[in-house]
Amino acid sequence: MRKLASLLLVSLLIINITQFTVFASISVGVKESDWIQYNVTYTGTPPEGHGVTWAKMEGFKVQGAVITVRIISKLSNQQQENRTMELNLATGHLVDAFIIPAGLETGETFLDENKGLVTINGTILRTVARRERTVVYVTTPETTTYWDRETGVAVEGFATFTNFTMITKTEETNMWDHTAAIQDRVICHTLLGIALAVSLGVLAFVVLRGRK
Repeated sequence: MRKLASLLLVSLLIINITQFTVFASISVGVKESDWIQYNVTYTGTPPEGHGVTWAKMEGFKVQGAVITVRIISKLSNQQQENRTMELNLATGHLVDAFIIPAGLETGETFLDENKGLVTINGTILRTVARRERTVVYVTTPETTTYWDRETGVAVEGFATFTNFTMITKTEETNMWDHTAAIQDRVICHTLLGIALAVSLGVLAFVVLRGRK
């Protein structure tokens, strides 16, 4: 019975270590005061429902890997839509992948519940809202999407379909003013995850020795 109890305890500790490691590897790069605006243009004839010409993300609320965001969209007929969406970077509930984990490098992956693990194809410098930023990108046969690496926020996108092409570009944002703070937060989360994993490992070792 003691061996079984010890085995169960170690198994639980391993699960917890894995969970902490996964959490530490998912860095959220947005904060509540952030906002970003986009211009959307088209070539060809987009189908009905693709009439968005401008959009803004704001009102971020962050709890762990869960992000709530308000999206304001202006349509070609001058109507305005307001939606509040909840994203979860841990489960891959990204909707249209407006936001991905911050700090990803070329070859690393993020989870998309509709596509599985998505691999970052490359990292380049790009001018976004008049500032030079390091961006990561993913390319498919129909789309190319760029995300700011430090915040994980989509900054540019190209989508080519049968009858039309949609181009989305960042117009304005206030996010570039706090990227140093984001870097500090990424480092803090990583160190916290490592510390928790080490602590749980030491606890497991002590428990097993005590059972002998």
